[in-house]
Amino acid sequence: MIVSKRIRHLLRLSASGIDRPLIPSLIKEGMGVVERPSPKILYNFSIIILLFNTGLLIAQQDFFYVPKNIKKPAPALIITSCTGATKKDLDSNQAIADKLGWIICTSAKTKNHRDTWQNDRDIMETYRNLTINYPVDTSRVFIYGFSGQAVQAMMEVFLHPGIFKGAVCICAHDGALGLAKWELIKEHYFYLITRENNWNLEANKRLHRAFNLQGIADTMIVTKGRHGPKTSQELLEGCRWLYKMVR
Repeated sequence: MIVSKRIRHLLRLSASGIDRPLIPSLIKEGMGVVERPSPKILYNFSIIILLFNTGLLIAQQDFFYVPKNIKKPAPALIITSCTGATKKDLDSNQAIADKLGWIICTSAKTKNHRDTWQNDRDIMETYRNLTINYPVDTSRVFIYGFSGQAVQAMMEVFLHPGIFKGAVCICAHDGALGLAKWELIKEHYFYLITRENNWNLEANKRLHRAFNLQGIADTMIVTKGRHGPKTSQELLEGCRWLYKMVR
């Protein structure tokens, strides 16, 4: 029982973003709890070592992209994903960065079915790395998310109005609305996209009404289809709208 719990703990640590160099020491520490490990115990730990050495047991990391010949400092966009943003999420949106002249990055650890406050801490760590290491115009930093991460993106603007100027939110719900301090986000912007058959359609309508009632600039786009992301063109149009609003 001790060993199986230890294995699960190692896997959770890796999934949460622990540095890979720490994993071997943890494995060694885990082996130390058994004076005479059985063949089964040795096999279980050998699987962990194999996963580590082959790169399958690996910390998630953020990725950054800076277009060539950008005007410095440049606006920036943090990209999230329901399952944790990856290099693929960065690569698929490089064309947006090139067209806009924006720096983009992924926030790898934030995801659905995870504590939203931990997500917030990890997004802020992404922001710190972004602004420390790249020529970012800190007055024009935006964040994008879909579904649960669209709510997280909205929450980031509510919580950190001095950091995030706006958000592109696709198929969000209104669960974070209670965190909004309206007097602090009068000059912040929200680009909402939803679908005709999206289960969050009514929530988007409530968001839109609340923003209008409080004098917050937003736009709500309703397209055909169900709950789901579409092409990167939607994100591009949302970013263009945000940029127009802050210029």
